[in-house]
Amino acid sequence: MKKLICLLLTAALVFSPAFCFGSSADYNSELKTEADIVLLFSLDDGTVIFDKNSDKRNALASLTKIITAAVVIENCDNLDKKIIVPEYCVSLLKGTKSAPAVLKAGEELSIRQLLYCLMVKSANESAYILADYIGNGSIENFVAKMNEYVGSLGCKNTHFENPHGLDAENQYTTANDMALIVKHVLDLPSFMEICNTNKYTLEKTNKSEERNFYNSNWLINSNYRTYYYKYVQGIKAGTTEQAGCCVVSKASKDGYNYCCIIMNAPSKDVNGDGTKDNMAFIESKRLYKWAFDNLRLEKIADVSQIVTVVDVKLSFDADHVRLVPEKDVTAIVPIGNGEDSVLIEPIESDTPKQINAPVKKGEKVGKANILYAGSVVASVDLVAADDVKVNIFLWLVNAVKTVVTSPIFLIFLAIAAIAGASYLYLLRKQNDKKMKRSLGRSRPVMYTGAKNLKGKDSAGGNKAKREASGNIKKRKK
Repeated sequence: MKKLICLLLTAALVFSPAFCFGSSADYNSELKTEADIVLLFSLDDGTVIFDKNSDKRNALASLTKIITAAVVIENCDNLDKKIIVPEYCVSLLKGTKSAPAVLKAGEELSIRQLLYCLMVKSANESAYILADYIGNGSIENFVAKMNEYVGSLGCKNTHFENPHGLDAENQYTTANDMALIVKHVLDLPSFMEICNTNKYTLEKTNKSEERNFYNSNWLINSNYRTYYYKYVQGIKAGTTEQAGCCVVSKASKDGYNYCCIIMNAPSKDVNGDGTKDNMAFIESKRLYKWAFDNLRLEKIADVSQIVTVVDVKLSFDADHVRLVPEKDVTAIVPIGNGEDSVLIEPIESDTPKQINAPVKKGEKVGKANILYAGSVVASVDLVAADDVKVNIFLWLVNAVKTVVTSPIFLIFLAIAAIAGASYLYLLRKQNDKKMKRSLGRSRPVMYTGAKNLKGKDSAGGNKAKREASGNIKKRKK
């Protein structure tokens, strides 16, 4: 009995499904954007606030340099090591649509200085120089490292052909892949310090005097009032013919942290001054302002909230048990609308309709989805709110019933019946053989004697007859 129960419990644990739901919220109906690809999400809990074509492939322009910088940082032990700018790294850009080189062949710079040139000035030759160094003299080797790197982060729709981001036929990414990259690189040493620098002064070198570079991400440059948003930090902007206007940034305010990824945004005159504006910056700023003004992290489920009830068997104390969330659950929802718009629904496949006593308070019984505006924003385990004691008599009856109706018992019973019937059949057959052998030994004697008395079989029979007649005559005398 104990072995059977252990077997059943083990099977239940092995084959019980585990469900995991990503946090998301649907605000697309409340937000509009002219950019082709947009993803706004919380860096605190991963909640997706706005999603437009986040799985669509697109050229990524100088957003490429985010991955270039990450690969360099993770493969360099000393960012202050000095290297010499190879001449070919500068000449490779001749004839392209790249901005004029700001670094010179033979110039001596540290890895750190080159990273600032890469992320602040967005110098394409700096990408080549760093790729040559980390790739051991081969830019192709470095690009292979870039592809391996994003693959290790789980990116399925990203591929590189160069380290700087100039348009190439087989160079692309998606907003969802960029989100995976951003979540990782934010924790790299020196990364945010470099990419959040608005003005960088490159000290005098063996080839040039001191130079000042300003960040190409105008969200962090207060001189551009149309674009500047003081809560933004980094990360990288870029524009090419195929990629359109692109920018990846993060913003923090009042303890809330968001990341906004925009690709293939148009250039458009929004001020009526005859100058086309970068809509990637404008829409990033607008999305951040909306999120900070309208969203709050609120408790949407607590441990005292009754979600559902489940019938209980084998107890005289209670016929059902209440289920509550195992823990408090919070989510990012519009201000003041959290409780009215939140719905907690038990997951039928994970929540039984009835259970057997005993039940312990806090025991996991089921699982529920928490929905906001019809979208799953979180999931939570459901636990028993009360203890329910078992009745021993009902438990024993149920145990016997469970055993005798179990497939294993029925199979065993069938095997036993077949074995018993086979044994009886063999026993009967054996007894029949013994009886035949016994009859075979005694039947000839009885048959011969009967024939002798009648005197029909042989001379011996006639002799018996004569002896019998003599004996009669003797008695008469």
